[in-house]
Amino acid sequence: MFKKKILFFFSVVFCLNSYLIFAQTDLSEIPEEKSQLEQKEEPSEQLQQEQSEEAQSQQIISGIRFIGLKKTKESFMQETMKKYNGMPVNDVDLQEVEAKLQEQGIFSETDAEICHDEEDNLILSIMVKEKISFLPLPFIVYSSSTGVMGGIMLMDTNAFGVKDTYIVGGIFSKSMQMGVMTFSKPSLSREKPGFSLNASFAHRDNEFRNSDDNKVLIYNSLGGSAGASLNDKITEHSTLSIGFRYAYVHLDVDDLYAQYESELKSTHVFSLTGGWSLKIPVLNDWFLSSKLVRLSGDIEFLTIGDIAKSLTGQISIQQPLPITRLRFLGQVSLYYSHDATKTMWQGQNTVGVTIMPSNFRAPQMGGSTLGLEIGLLKTKVATFSVYGLYECMLTKDWDGERIVNQGYSAGAKMYLAKIAFPAMSLGFSHNVTKNKMKFTVSAGISY
Repeated sequence: MFKKKILFFFSVVFCLNSYLIFAQTDLSEIPEEKSQLEQKEEPSEQLQQEQSEEAQSQQIISGIRFIGLKKTKESFMQETMKKYNGMPVNDVDLQEVEAKLQEQGIFSETDAEICHDEEDNLILSIMVKEKISFLPLPFIVYSSSTGVMGGIMLMDTNAFGVKDTYIVGGIFSKSMQMGVMTFSKPSLSREKPGFSLNASFAHRDNEFRNSDDNKVLIYNSLGGSAGASLNDKITEHSTLSIGFRYAYVHLDVDDLYAQYESELKSTHVFSLTGGWSLKIPVLNDWFLSSKLVRLSGDIEFLTIGDIAKSLTGQISIQQPLPITRLRFLGQVSLYYSHDATKTMWQGQNTVGVTIMPSNFRAPQMGGSTLGLEIGLLKTKVATFSVYGLYECMLTKDWDGERIVNQGYSAGAKMYLAKIAFPAMSLGFSHNVTKNKMKFTVSAGISY
């Protein structure tokens, strides 16, 4: 009996000792081992996710499908949009796609999406609605400084369904009668250059004015010209061009300005032209804007013995602002000529300003504009907007004096949605330096 009690006592002690040892064991080691196992599994899951993302990024556009083409040839659009065929899906910017489509100027509506075709391949699907590109276009312009000008043009901005453009028509006013013809084929790539052909014939009663809007020269001219140029799209947004032009002009100087007869002689003119431009489209819900850099030069050989040179440069920025219906407008332009006769001097339109007299001409000038345009109303027919600009011009006056004129302009414009031509504009400009104002309204063209 005594032995049984001793054995029971030692059994109890052994159990208590085992319990205490177990209780003192660091149980956190077991979860730590489990955590280490989970950590070993986590890289595997992360790797799978990375592999999935990599596989998605390696998916490419296997084709482009167009819906809604009627006049426009699909082969032309396939060539125009070919950069997206074979592009990784993650690199396709659909807003850029729509901007490129709107830049063509032949579509009133565009929509692009990435989807699967019947064979489950990823494709770029593009839906378009074409603008009316062919019609006879009458137009009229009234300016408070030059009076009424009008005419009619037969135009097609999408000829043969490949965006070729031709214009044939006449322009008439009290002081001018002109006939014009142009044909142009755009360059689609460096391997496929484009070209343009043009010709004109005109009779003009020319009247030059100085910055004070006083008459300084009157002469009549009768003549015509013809030219051709090649253009090559060297990158997606930049183009090089080179051209040749022949012109003949017969001049008849008013007796009151006989002192200029030695400088105003009838002559044949042979011209070589060259240029480079960079244009990047920017699209939002209201406007198709652009950023533009342009440089061009001419060398003109006159049979009276003169050689004239000229250079024109322009930087233009149209930038949509965070308020989508509002965009910034800015432009700086330069025109410089050397040994040019007075008949070759250019007007203010060359540098993009409107504050000078309409018949002002100068051998050198620089112009800048800065302002805003805001969209007021957008319908299926047209977009209506108003604008305001600060304008400045540095130039030489008729007597050779360097002058700086500044002022402002404002007005309204209408952009047609379904017709690929300018629609209507009206505006006024105020030359603050000279305290002179003028008003212009046009229909059929933006003037």
